[in-house]
Amino acid sequence: MSGRTKKNFSFKKSNVKTFLFFLLFTSFLWILIQFSKNYTQEVEVGIRYTNLPQDRIFNEESDQTLRMTLNGNGFRLMSHNWKKPVLEFNVEDAASNKEDQYYFHVDKESAILKNKLDFKGRILALQKDSLRLKLDINLEKKVPVIAKEDIRYAVGYGSDKGLVITPDSIMVSGPSKIIDTLQKVYTELLNLEGINQDFVSQLNIDKTDLPSNIKVAPEMIEANILVSKFTEGNQKIPITLNNVPEGIEIKIFPKESTVVYRVGLDKYNEISERDFMVVADYAKASEESSFLTLELLNKPAFIHDVRLQEKQIQFVVVK
Repeated sequence: MSGRTKKNFSFKKSNVKTFLFFLLFTSFLWILIQFSKNYTQEVEVGIRYTNLPQDRIFNEESDQTLRMTLNGNGFRLMSHNWKKPVLEFNVEDAASNKEDQYYFHVDKESAILKNKLDFKGRILALQKDSLRLKLDINLEKKVPVIAKEDIRYAVGYGSDKGLVITPDSIMVSGPSKIIDTLQKVYTELLNLEGINQDFVSQLNIDKTDLPSNIKVAPEMIEANILVSKFTEGNQKIPITLNNVPEGIEIKIFPKESTVVYRVGLDKYNEISERDFMVVADYAKASEESSFLTLELLNKPAFIHDVRLQEKQIQFVVVK
């Protein structure tokens, strides 16, 4: 490259730098001039209440925002555009209090309001000159937890007790008018398929249908399933005939019914016919039928999928 070419290139590069410097400098001056001017702007201010009584809870119907018109230079207004300002009001400073409703006066000429807002300009107008804080009685009580479950065991497996949750009840707190009607809470759905071993996990309390001002403690519970191998068992049980009038003899056929069930292998040998009671109630007999329906009244708590092979028996009245 010749010396003249290098000189021209250096000259052009210098011109670009000079141009960019003056462009940035004039832009900076323009921004300063624009932000130095006064503007009028409407802003929304958040309201936060402090020092609430311990036995009271915030009601969502309270005033939580306040719209106001501000006048000041761009620099003063800029900070209020970047994030929503928040005004704090101490409950003890309320102008009046009636039936758990607190009122706070706001005056656009008040220096206290400007200090709370941290604004050096002028407040031209306020949406309202009074703010209302409404409180509810904070009630706490214990309610049972109901587990929502969809559990399917692998073939040949089951559980004596099924899903066990700990604790089985929790504390709920919030406005008394809601807590008084709240009788139970639910867990999130536990969905398991093909389970063949013990299961332990944490389940969240389902707060989807609970109002946002309701608190629960604890928010998680433990879910436990003890899984064991299962087998099918059966017992032949003599049928008990009830409510037979005096002077009448009833013959039934068959005289026994087979109870079929699923049970854990570890408890299979603990079951006997004495654990069951199958009943036929003559008082429920129909004149048009010669059959009685069987009912299973007693059975062990740890067996599952219990059924009677014979649903009905035939009877004959012997005179």
